[in-house]
Amino acid sequence: MGDSLNMSASKQVLLIGCAPSIVDTARQELRALNIQVYGCDNIEHCRSQFYDLVIFGVGLSASERTYVKGQFSTYQRDLRFETVTSPLVVWRIVEALMPAKSQTKLVNLNAYRDRIGYSGPLEPTIETLSALLRHHPAAISYENIDILLDRGIDISPGAVDGKLIHRRRGGYCYEQNALFKRVLMAIGFQVEGLVARVQWTAPADAPPRRRSHMALRVMLDDVAWLADVGFGSCVPTAPLRLDTTHAQETEHEAFRVLPFQGALAVQVRILDEWKPLYELASDVCLDHDYDPLNWFAASHPTSHFRDSLKVARTTAKARYTLLNGKLTTRTPDGRTERQVLNASEIADALRQIFVLPVEPNWLPILHKAASGFDKAQ
Repeated sequence: MGDSLNMSASKQVLLIGCAPSIVDTARQELRALNIQVYGCDNIEHCRSQFYDLVIFGVGLSASERTYVKGQFSTYQRDLRFETVTSPLVVWRIVEALMPAKSQTKLVNLNAYRDRIGYSGPLEPTIETLSALLRHHPAAISYENIDILLDRGIDISPGAVDGKLIHRRRGGYCYEQNALFKRVLMAIGFQVEGLVARVQWTAPADAPPRRRSHMALRVMLDDVAWLADVGFGSCVPTAPLRLDTTHAQETEHEAFRVLPFQGALAVQVRILDEWKPLYELASDVCLDHDYDPLNWFAASHPTSHFRDSLKVARTTAKARYTLLNGKLTTRTPDGRTERQVLNASEIADALRQIFVLPVEPNWLPILHKAASGFDKAQ
């Protein structure tokens, strides 16, 4: 790491609210990169020096962070602040200070805007995040067709962009949220990948499922938000605060987030009853952490993605879900309509409702879907 990321000029980083052991570790590891790390418990003792970056640890409250920003703003207005919610402090510092010329292009934002039909501002604000979370699930359907065709799922940036943006296909969580993460980062959001244990539709007496779902945590004005465009039939169409247990309304259902044994339980209200969506782990996942999870979901014989057709799209008017040959339409007022489709009708639904470019070689899959697949319930 030192050879490729060595800074030409010394950078000064201040860690506030971090344990002394974390400060010492960061100082030792970053010395070779010409990054000077300082720790501080009392802001009054730290203001006399200019810094390139200030990192807030989780031990600092929102009011304390606001106070610190106010103190520094009087003489260093362009100072960058970040809140670190994971043990990856060293890498987060390097990532924040990496020269722009050494960063790879994250995503073509203009192509993405065209794909989701969004023409609004691209600024790292809650308004932008909210707008993208409405537009993305309405334009890019959730689907597992390539898995059923044994094509495998490539979650590298080029493959995901080629499929979801340029070929106007859909995808599942590892594709959808990987794309959305890069979009948010390109706009300037502070975003981290997370993993969750899905509980949606599972019987109460079912054994716990493996952690298999990708979601995102976005930091905005020192507040952590959940962003998720990859949860199919019940995708949240608004950012959800992770620091409150109150019900949070969206265009469709209300959601809530509850602390649960070191994790967070995300729930959705369906017909006045709270149902579990997933259990969200707090540990941060790097991009390559998802590789084995994606491989299992797409390739392992026991993966539920391999035994049934799953397609979903959420617009302001309704949630549309296709499970094999069963099409369900659920409107925001709670009305539900169900239809059973044959293979030809499934193809029509994929084109017209889920806005997917149906390929001729999908036909065998659609016939299997209409008959329910051998393993599907």
